[in-house]
Amino acid sequence: MDIKESSSNAIWWIKNPKAVKDKKSKGLRKSSLGSAFCLDMADLLRNISLQGYNKLLSPDLTLGQRMIWLLLHTATTISLVVVLSLTWEQFVAQSFVTNLKDPLYPVENVPFPAVSICTNNRISRQAIIRYAEELRLNSPVIRPVEYYLERLSFFREFYVHVGVVVDTDDFVTFQTFLDVFGTWNNETFFDTRRIMKQLTPSCHDFLLKCSLANVEIPCFTRDAFQESLTMYGPCCTFNMENKLKQRNYKNRLASSELGLTVVLNSSHSDYFAPILNTNGYIVLVHNAENYATVSSSNALEMFPGQGEDSYLQIYARVVDTDDSLKSFSPFGRRCYFDHEAQSPSNEQVMKTYTYAYSFPNCITRCRIRSIMALCRCLPFQMPLQLVENLDGVVYCTLGHISCLNQYLFKWRNVLTERHIIPGLEREIEEALYCPQCLPSCSDVQYRVSMSALPIDNYLATLKVDENNQTELSSDISVLRVYFADLYAQYYIRLLNNAWFEVFSTIGNIMSIFVGFSMVAIFEILFFLTKYIYEGCNRIVEQNIIDRKAKQLETKKLYICP
Repeated sequence: MDIKESSSNAIWWIKNPKAVKDKKSKGLRKSSLGSAFCLDMADLLRNISLQGYNKLLSPDLTLGQRMIWLLLHTATTISLVVVLSLTWEQFVAQSFVTNLKDPLYPVENVPFPAVSICTNNRISRQAIIRYAEELRLNSPVIRPVEYYLERLSFFREFYVHVGVVVDTDDFVTFQTFLDVFGTWNNETFFDTRRIMKQLTPSCHDFLLKCSLANVEIPCFTRDAFQESLTMYGPCCTFNMENKLKQRNYKNRLASSELGLTVVLNSSHSDYFAPILNTNGYIVLVHNAENYATVSSSNALEMFPGQGEDSYLQIYARVVDTDDSLKSFSPFGRRCYFDHEAQSPSNEQVMKTYTYAYSFPNCITRCRIRSIMALCRCLPFQMPLQLVENLDGVVYCTLGHISCLNQYLFKWRNVLTERHIIPGLEREIEEALYCPQCLPSCSDVQYRVSMSALPIDNYLATLKVDENNQTELSSDISVLRVYFADLYAQYYIRLLNNAWFEVFSTIGNIMSIFVGFSMVAIFEILFFLTKYIYEGCNRIVEQNIIDRKAKQLETKKLYICP
């Protein structure tokens, strides 16, 4: 096969490049880099392995036919760029996928959640009467106890308020009195948390009997119930220290008989300030390492009725992330691994209890930061472990109620991303913005369902003494918490497309449009590399020539007459 003689020095298709170069150099001046580039580009188009490009310079075609081929290649190149960009956007958008790895994951490997039980009555009548008597004795003005009981009912405003609207001036006036006569000698400010813990009904009076896995246990130990702070203030929390994170087969807690059973006191005799319009109590199911609050997308809130035998069924879902995603940034994969989540902590509270990083705790920390910036105080329900700086921290009092109510909408609505939605511009601006909060890459998600039976069935199972009396009165409620299934669903987040899948897809698209191959890639890279090298070489040669010219100029001998 005859190869046409070319004026180019492109060595991969010229039969004898040295001969051509010698012939070209005889009697001709040295060509510029630009002209050589044009000549070699023409030879590249004639001989490249990509289909159809040799038609652009074929001498057998007319100018009109060459223009048709040029339009065809232009349209093909534009279509290739568009299809590749759409394909790449799809790869980026679907770079991660969550797949069901094990639908029969043993439930004993799933951490049992914390269960916080709160009375609807947040202020004990006996405790509030004792505190009102204490204030009456401390006051220099003689007033009846009923006067202080009426004003102490303002404390309901620290919780979810469903009562009548009261003038905030009365709050400020009574708080001024408390700042003077309601503090201890060693207190600089009114300690709202100390007072509210003192007024909250005691867990020892509320919880009567406890059993776990059909074995009766003491209700108040580190392995059972402890008092902890929730969105409703001090409540009775089971599994607060996550002692049931790992269990064996026998302690699966996967049935109503083998789960957690708690007998509660349903008496209303100590009621003073119920906060919800319900004849029952409050149950919060949440991760043991999270602060229990519904507004941080953490706790599941249920309201069992008084005098009922309630069955609270828990369904678990485990979400994990493959280690191959660690090479991506947290905001790229939309989650934090354990070694990436650095939660600020305070040495003053490290000795008591610390909260691990989680998305709900991050939202709570962000909300605390906003409350302290806008109202200059910390609600007594909020944990100190999530406060970044404890210097000058003051608990919110009745004097801060107006400020807390003013920004209530902001703190109840949280955004981690902002997207412009027509008609919701004001809500987006007024919501709390926490862009630094991401979910944990390894997490357990719960959902619950509840059913109830009359308490008579449980009362019938109690033993009676010789006087035909049971150990418990009939004014009780029973709560049973357990896993509904023997298995949980195990999901894992991983890469949707591996590198070889992306490579093969892009290669197929380019092959369809322009017949691209590895040989063509080598030809183009060789062509570009050669001229980059020649360009750099000419710059270096020119610098050497200029330097020698300057040296020669300095050595010239001038003869003056």
